[in-house]
Amino acid sequence: MQGSDSAAKDAVEALASTSASFLLNKTPLTSADCLPTYAPILITPTRKRHHSLLDEEPQTLKERAYQDELRAAYSREEGYKHALHGMQSTIVLQSMYCDRISEQLAAQDEAKKARKEGRLVGDGLPRLLTGDEFYQRVVDHERAAVQDKVANENRRKQKEQRSALLAEWKEVEEARKQRNKEQKAAYHEQLALWTEEKERAKQESRKAQWKKPTMGKLEKPLPKPTCGRAEVDGDEGDEDEEHSDVDDPV
Repeated sequence: MQGSDSAAKDAVEALASTSASFLLNKTPLTSADCLPTYAPILITPTRKRHHSLLDEEPQTLKERAYQDELRAAYSREEGYKHALHGMQSTIVLQSMYCDRISEQLAAQDEAKKARKEGRLVGDGLPRLLTGDEFYQRVVDHERAAVQDKVANENRRKQKEQRSALLAEWKEVEEARKQRNKEQKAAYHEQLALWTEEKERAKQESRKAQWKKPTMGKLEKPLPKPTCGRAEVDGDEGDEDEEHSDVDDPV
């Protein structure tokens, strides 16, 4: 027992000189406290292997006893390897768990910091209203409020501008689709007449008088207008998804 207590004390003293010394303090943990990176050691395979001495037939009782001890040593070594493999696996899993906890703590700290930045008076913030630090916070707060107002106004103008551009684009697109539709209808009408003429000429054993009609090139859709970051804000929704850029197939 005394040996184990001494070993534990030595381990604690060694821990105090590493980056994990925060574990010995009574202060609450923060997202900045991280455990040292664990580097697993290489474990040789646990496949069965035997010394050449075990292949020989023992001639004396002593030789038989030596072979038994050698087999027992191999068995103990395999047990040690299994135990070491299990401990290393546990440490790796615990390190992954600690990393996830640290990320969550960091996210919570960022959220608290963001909430505090929007308040002039709160936990941990200065209370002396005539102090320079509080005055600077007031100035920063007012500047941030003005910047937010300007940003919101710019987004509103961009949204209105894009809405106007979209309305104009939709009108142009509808007109283009209508022209393409009429062009397709005229082509199919001419194609039907040509097919009838071709069949009639075949029956009368003569050459068709018409050439096969071609539809011609259709008008391509115009690119949808964009306006800065207005699209990113998600205010437009899916109102213009029904106006496809692809015409109906021929």
